[in-house]
Amino acid sequence: MPVLLPNLDDRRWQDLVDEGRALIPLYAPEWTDQNVHDPGITLMELFAWLAEMDIFGLNRITDRARLKFLRLIGIQPQPPTAAITVLSFSLQPGSGAIDLPQEVECSGLDPFGVETVFRTLAPLTVTPANLVAVQLKDSQGFHDLTERWRRGQLFGAFGDVPEPGAELYLGFDKPLAAGQSSSLFFTFANLHASYAERERLLCELQAQRQACEPPKMKCGCCGPETVAPTPPKETTLPPFLGVRLTWEILTASGSQVVWTELGPANVDDDTRAFTLNGSVCLTPQVAGTQAAIGQVAGSLGYIRVRFAAGAYDAPPVIQNLASNAVLAEQAAPAGVVTWVIAPGVVSTPPQPPSMMTGLSLQLDSQGQIASLAFVEDSATPQFRVLAYTPANATTPGSLSIEAVAVGFGDGTPMQKFQLQEAPVQWKSFQLVTLESGQWYAWTVRPDFDASGRASRDCLLDPTAGAIAFGDGEHGLALPVGARVYAAYRSTRAENGNLKAGAINRLVDSPHNRALLSNLADLQVKLSLRNPMAAAGGSAAETLDHTIGRAIDFLGRPQRAVTLDDCETLAKETPGVDVARATAWANVHPSFPCLEAPGMITVVVLPNMPVAQPTPSPALLSSVRAYLNRRRIIGSRIEVVGPTYLEVAVRAQVQALTGTSKTTLPQKITDALNAFLHPLTGGPEGAGWPFGRDVYRAEILQVIDRVPGVDYVASLALLVDGCECSPQCSNVCLSPTWLVAAGAHEIEVL
Repeated sequence: MPVLLPNLDDRRWQDLVDEGRALIPLYAPEWTDQNVHDPGITLMELFAWLAEMDIFGLNRITDRARLKFLRLIGIQPQPPTAAITVLSFSLQPGSGAIDLPQEVECSGLDPFGVETVFRTLAPLTVTPANLVAVQLKDSQGFHDLTERWRRGQLFGAFGDVPEPGAELYLGFDKPLAAGQSSSLFFTFANLHASYAERERLLCELQAQRQACEPPKMKCGCCGPETVAPTPPKETTLPPFLGVRLTWEILTASGSQVVWTELGPANVDDDTRAFTLNGSVCLTPQVAGTQAAIGQVAGSLGYIRVRFAAGAYDAPPVIQNLASNAVLAEQAAPAGVVTWVIAPGVVSTPPQPPSMMTGLSLQLDSQGQIASLAFVEDSATPQFRVLAYTPANATTPGSLSIEAVAVGFGDGTPMQKFQLQEAPVQWKSFQLVTLESGQWYAWTVRPDFDASGRASRDCLLDPTAGAIAFGDGEHGLALPVGARVYAAYRSTRAENGNLKAGAINRLVDSPHNRALLSNLADLQVKLSLRNPMAAAGGSAAETLDHTIGRAIDFLGRPQRAVTLDDCETLAKETPGVDVARATAWANVHPSFPCLEAPGMITVVVLPNMPVAQPTPSPALLSSVRAYLNRRRIIGSRIEVVGPTYLEVAVRAQVQALTGTSKTTLPQKITDALNAFLHPLTGGPEGAGWPFGRDVYRAEILQVIDRVPGVDYVASLALLVDGCECSPQCSNVCLSPTWLVAAGAHEIEVL
């Protein structure tokens, strides 16, 4: 959305001339000849023309200026984004387990027949065991969810309302082997399970840890002050303390089958107890066995996950579940650079120590390697070695790395280059130059405004793949003869959002041939598919969209100043699902009848579809920590759950002729429960308002709107089993209370 800028001055040339003529009698009353032939009028018209040009320029704000304004508030356009999906592998019958490293390339065709390459983001062990059955066991027994899972329908991991003791059974066509890792990938329909929520959670964790660091001493007695290094970005998710899940494997004990618990060392749960999309890697310490369990006929090897204790903020609803699965993104390394190693050149050490290694080399006038060393130095740019053939005394060798030879420097200001493979994945881009055998790293900047003469800065247009260097005054000009190399991954952005099942093969590429020594054999033994559509790929963000995002960012509260700020921030707490939040000023939850200056009480409700949603201690702790870091000095915030007042209805109802008197009481009960529900009830359907009284007239309207009801013969409201006072027959609530539906007594006449 564009920013609607005001018209700073809408006066035109004629308006300025008329205004000048009107001021002549005031400032020069002796000037009487004001016709166009007068030289003074000519000068006035000239100055009016100059002023009009200035006004025109004043109303023109360039895109470059808009970008600078956006960067002042920490916002800049998003680069092209790669699509994300999940790849599920399976083995040919009779094949043993296969270990796949990270960054294996797989591909599929888009609707126009263009090959689209994805790379895996984690290592994976492909086992012969494939997931073939899914069951749920709750207080009512077993439920076979296999068909719903195969059709891609949603189902609750532990039922519609998860309760401790519920169990999810996963059946495999072969039992899991001891010491062998097996990967399961889950995606959930919950709004707070996305990858964006994962990033918010990690950012908040890092911010909280930085806020807890002690302040640096600046006094001279403690010695010279040192600049603390920037803390690394958080990559490990905090555990979800609200729920404890237990993973177990079906094993044999003599002639009996028993469940053996998998300890924390055998379970790597990246889903944070089924609250985020991610994988669960299981490595059983004992071999599994097969048995027929529940409603699924046939003997299968089972893994079960048991909801042992705690409470969820919202039911975990499984959207996709795949075995032997790993996350993948649509981004592929760009280019291959191959150098000839001159005869007689011996590298040190003789072989690359690893695929990713630093290179110390000298090139002769013909571009051949005259000296070569593989170094493990963090200051040296790291490249992926795709192929290496050492040279001997008479025969030249070769070295191939995963990079792009961009070009040579000619010393001219603002030298530009065009990359062949674009769009560029911004986070993967690395630019270096080789100058007289020395590597120099260049930093990508949004502009050269802060770059000095010696700053090795460059500009990158990720969509077009264009690179620009400085002019020598703002940013160093590319030196003459400098060899420019870029290592990056290219992505198809929005064109990488392939449909489910489109990705189906391992790519025969230089990258895969270097990564997988037995690529041809793996292409025969392995089959793969993406069980869910690739999503998240998008083109570079437009300036108008960035401005709209900035307007939205500035409109959202950053500090808990007002009560509305507290409520909004509470519902935005990462890692939890808060359905409702209401704040009161000068109220202490333990002393509601007393005024507590500086105290803010926030009541939160989880997104749980029950009659009385109650937040868990983990939810309250998360919201409290999130608000506490954003409160203003001198205030104190307490986060608590609601106080419920149970209200029931006793009524005698006359049914219309022909209406079933058997089903009508249940319909009336359902309507009353829906009206009194804390999350979806109330007059506006947004949850019963805090402190709002229950009026007898509204209850009459709710019953009267039920199909089949003729009229209500008698009505009474019951609070804790007692009938309300006959004076008003309404139910009065405290300002911080909510109502909950009780056991209604409906009699149909």
